[in-house]
Amino acid sequence: MINIQENISLKYFTTFQIGGRARYFLIAKNEDDLREAFSFVKSRKLPLFVLGGGSNVLFSDQDFSGLIIKNEIKGIKFIDLPVQAGQGMDKVILEIGAGEIWDDIVALSVIRNLFGLENLSGIPGTVGGAVVQNAGAYGGELKDCLVSVAGFNSVNGKKFNFEKADCDYGYRSSFFKKNKKFIITSVTLILSKKLGANFDYASLKEQLTEEEKITPQKIREIVLKVRGEKLPDWHKIGTAGSFFKNPVISKYDYSKLVEKFPDLPGFSEPKDKIKIPLAWILDKICQLKGFKEGRVGLYEKQPLVVVNLGGATEKEISDFTEKIKNIVVKKTSIKIECEVEKI
Repeated sequence: MINIQENISLKYFTTFQIGGRARYFLIAKNEDDLREAFSFVKSRKLPLFVLGGGSNVLFSDQDFSGLIIKNEIKGIKFIDLPVQAGQGMDKVILEIGAGEIWDDIVALSVIRNLFGLENLSGIPGTVGGAVVQNAGAYGGELKDCLVSVAGFNSVNGKKFNFEKADCDYGYRSSFFKKNKKFIITSVTLILSKKLGANFDYASLKEQLTEEEKITPQKIREIVLKVRGEKLPDWHKIGTAGSFFKNPVISKYDYSKLVEKFPDLPGFSEPKDKIKIPLAWILDKICQLKGFKEGRVGLYEKQPLVVVNLGGATEKEISDFTEKIKNIVVKKTSIKIECEVEKI
């Protein structure tokens, strides 16, 4: 029998430290908990939202009228691939429960001297959340190591098992982000015992010497150091990390912007697109680095990050971020999108 709690404050379950109350709230420890929860929701015709680590969501100040499920399904299993699998002995399969803490998994893979996840060190949240978001940092994305994703369709209760190709991954997007009824329970990744690290990202590369041996541990140390220098500690400051996505525009639009802003960086993307670092725009063009209004601000070391300076409401965050969007449009004609999900 599942233990459904009532009238639970959501601000204690998000890194933004903001949110109203959930009419119903459940911590799911296994698949049976989810099945019962789906029946509960269906019988009462309630809205449903599945929460991981709460690191990429902004809950409304208003109460949530349905059921919030906090996914805490655990499980970690490392499997060496046999030679006959065609991968050789250098590959390792990692099966993980969606409720595991993401950075704990990265740390475990690094301890085992496995390459693949080290660039994603320090990202808060759970494994399930990382899969939904296609978590990425410093030149790496979760999809680079993904094999498959398993879970339930919350509407009909049927299980699913998707291969990577089924997940429709893009920049901070996935099939799961657009199809909320698919609830993730477990994830399968593939890692390597051989050098496969992506350390071409400028802030990583500049801290490596040519003589230095590249190990997963070394990359993780550098990533955590760089993150610590640029990003606030979400244990101390309310934040959801990067609030906005870096804009991806056409080459033509980029060329017109470069005429106006010659130093504007740009990075090639598929389909003749260019990704622009929004932090550069916010800092160099809009002069918004460290900008604050009342209890909300852009972090002084990284303007992509919106911070709750203490006691801010969802409305204050939303009003502030809309103002930032409008300033960017006025200066560059670029319409920026939120990475953080509003509930």
